[in-house]
Amino acid sequence: MLIALRVTAVVHALAYALQPVLAGMFLSGRDNAIGSHGDNAAIVSTIALVLTAMAAVARRKRLVGPRAVPLMAAIFVLEIVQLTAGMDHRMWLHVPLGVGLFAAVIATLPLLFAAPPAQENPA
Repeated sequence: MLIALRVTAVVHALAYALQPVLAGMFLSGRDNAIGSHGDNAAIVSTIALVLTAMAAVARRKRLVGPRAVPLMAAIFVLEIVQLTAGMDHRMWLHVPLGVGLFAAVIATLPLLFAAPPAQENPA
């Protein structure tokens, strides 16, 4: 379970890292890249939803710390906000939120790759 969570988190980060590349291609004149940017956004958000569910299961099994689930849920919700802002052409929100989310996605990797928390002994 923990390996699957970690692999999915890395795939999520890589898919997210592709977003500015696709946006840059569009801004450089490749008009069809905007479609790929949108398609990849749907993939990124879907992976974030899966990661949130996986983190919840991993937390229940005490494989990750208590911060993993709320962080992954917040990232998922903010990715939906960012996707919606992009579709509505609200670049004043879409771009800075994308930058912040990329930092958050990268910042969650050490959290998910940390050793599992020590088992609590019911006394």
